[in-house]
Amino acid sequence: MSQAGYSALRFNEGVVMRYYNDAPKHGNCTWGIGTLAYLGPCTQEELARTVLPEQANAVLQSRVRDAELAVKAVVTQHELTQAQFDAAVSFAYNSSRQNTVDALTPANTGNMKAVAAKMMLNVMITPRDSSGRRVGPARASGGLRNRRQRESAPFLQVGQ
Repeated sequence: MSQAGYSALRFNEGVVMRYYNDAPKHGNCTWGIGTLAYLGPCTQEELARTVLPEQANAVLQSRVRDAELAVKAVVTQHELTQAQFDAAVSFAYNSSRQNTVDALTPANTGNMKAVAAKMMLNVMITPRDSSGRRVGPARASGGLRNRRQRESAPFLQVGQ
């Protein structure tokens, strides 16, 4: 992942040097640079906990390496541009393994528009209770929609 990719990922995830809930109501306990602590909201004790930059950056580097490996494992038949690779890593960082496979597989045949379209399907969040159980239907997230637009943009460039 390039330095520009790292910067975009940090922007997409946001940098919060404490524990927080990733959605206003029924969010998941998250910290640092989009690091999921667990499904379900943080406790009051956790919400008061700060995070050191060294902790956030160490987890970021490890998770980016995992996301890079996931992208390389899926896209094996077609070379991505640096911007596409960076965007795919950002997507993988924030998505399940299955969603990553589903979205990136069309890149192997050079069908970048299909990659962008499949990325844009991943804009839903599922509300959870304090035990991590679903509490209602998944709903579209404007924040995720905006993020997916940024991530899918390199796959929509003319000539790609």
